[in-house]
Amino acid sequence: MKAEHALALQILMNEDLYLIDSVSQFAGEEQSSQPPSVAVDIKGTLAEAEAVAFDYHGENNKYFAILVNYPSHQYMAPKELEALQSILGAKKMEIKDVAIVNLNKYPTASFQQLKSFLVSSRMVLFGINPQTLQLPSIPSNQITEHGGVKILATFAFGEMMADVDKKKIFWNVMKNL
Repeated sequence: MKAEHALALQILMNEDLYLIDSVSQFAGEEQSSQPPSVAVDIKGTLAEAEAVAFDYHGENNKYFAILVNYPSHQYMAPKELEALQSILGAKKMEIKDVAIVNLNKYPTASFQQLKSFLVSSRMVLFGINPQTLQLPSIPSNQITEHGGVKILATFAFGEMMADVDKKKIFWNVMKNL
């Protein structure tokens, strides 16, 4: 197998490697003329080694994941993306600071896969049921911490944009995330 991509190497070579001289050297005997052997510390399982790469909009500079579900758009509807930019601007952030992932492309994605790939410290779920990501039940419009990530599960973005009360509820929580 040949792998040159940094992410592929990280996935394939995620365990510690040690170069160990022959065993007899550790037993107090003289070193033999045998070449050194390599010992591999195998802690993980195959399931842990399987990682998923996610296509996202933004540069993820602040490790802030925004999860949406848009069947007919690559990331988000253009008007809603513009509104999101305004929301981020109010938080002194830009699109380059976040990673917008359209989960419609990844129906079997899990929280752990997303967290591992995006290295997120904060995550907003716009209209995404947390349990579809294998998360426990999370109350809507409350910041909850899970696995070291602050999570806000809220209304679908389009639903929120159409209702002033939902915008207020969302913003009152979002400004603290």
